[in-house]
Amino acid sequence: MSVLCESNPSRRAVLGSTGALFAWSFVPRTAYAAPGSRDARFMVVVLRGALDGLSAVAPLGDPDYAALRAGIALTREGPNAALPLDGFFALHPAMPNFARLYAAGQASVIHAAATGYRERSHFDGQDVLESGQPGPGQTQSGWLNRLLLALP
Repeated sequence: MSVLCESNPSRRAVLGSTGALFAWSFVPRTAYAAPGSRDARFMVVVLRGALDGLSAVAPLGDPDYAALRAGIALTREGPNAALPLDGFFALHPAMPNFARLYAAGQASVIHAAATGYRERSHFDGQDVLESGQPGPGQTQSGWLNRLLLALP
């Protein structure tokens, strides 16, 4: 079976994928912003540490979600109920400001995105994600720095 078709992706693969696709999807919007737009904002959130994509934005509509995330699964009801996003996904209750931005169409979530890097080093994976290069150690600058230098 191809490495690109893993049936059980690692947490590292999910995090790298989410960050890479999230960032990639917004670059064209930043580069081609509407003329006269003075309050254009671009934010990239790279989840590190204990907060992974499935803890921040949970697929509550997936019938297997609660069993697979036993003990840490978000719920639709209760004192710390998740904030509904679209009927399938819900946001961690500690993120009400993001929920407001999402409802206003000013924020988006991209789940299950990945870079092509498939080695096992967490640090090299971060280097690939932050540099925008196909492999670690290929540049000393990040992709956002290079984008800003290329803009008029």
